[in-house]
Amino acid sequence: MPHPTQVTMNAPVAEEAAPRRLAHEVHRRLEDMIFSGRLRSGEVLTERRLADALEVSRTPLRDALLMLENEGLLKRRGARYLEVRQMTVPEYMQVLNVRRLLEPEAARLCIGRIDLRRLAELRVRLEALIVARSDGTAVGDPEISAAVDTAMHDDIAAAAGNPIMASMIRDLRRRTRIFDLGRMPDRATAVYREHIDIIVAIEIGDPHAASAAMVRHIDNVKASIIRHLSTI
Repeated sequence: MPHPTQVTMNAPVAEEAAPRRLAHEVHRRLEDMIFSGRLRSGEVLTERRLADALEVSRTPLRDALLMLENEGLLKRRGARYLEVRQMTVPEYMQVLNVRRLLEPEAARLCIGRIDLRRLAELRVRLEALIVARSDGTAVGDPEISAAVDTAMHDDIAAAAGNPIMASMIRDLRRRTRIFDLGRMPDRATAVYREHIDIIVAIEIGDPHAASAAMVRHIDNVKASIIRHLSTI
């Protein structure tokens, strides 16, 4: 049975820990809303609306908003308001440069570890997307493309056998979602083919080809952004 003094000393600690946990939970949910695009770049945040949507009080919400501001995901607009900060082109390029270091290595390491049936399913979906765009039957739903893209990259990262690297890749990819380039629909078919090249290299068990295909994919993303910006 714990000593009475111990109970007295531990009780305030427990009382303080609960609000911190709630603030971190609100932070995680807001972060997901930003990275998924539900809270868009430049959007001004209203505490009352967010508190109602998340069903939390203002105190943990304010703590979570302060954390996001300190992380650079939010910025001040005047003295009273916060808005979702848009990622700049240099920042986006820096993220891609780090991804170029990590993801080719993940593609190399996942050989022999990854679920090939799952990859085959993704390849079939990508092939169907190419056909749909070529014959004019594509519905143009970016959510479908985004889901396949996320599944492929996340599966490869998770199968690489390095949880820290996989976590870093997922975080970097989530952060790039807040960079808005109008989704560059002219790149869609090329992206599908690049993904298929990565999958095929993994399916045949060639680590060097898989790594090289991932490098080409990320380099092509960077090149397409440069071309897009040169036309603005």
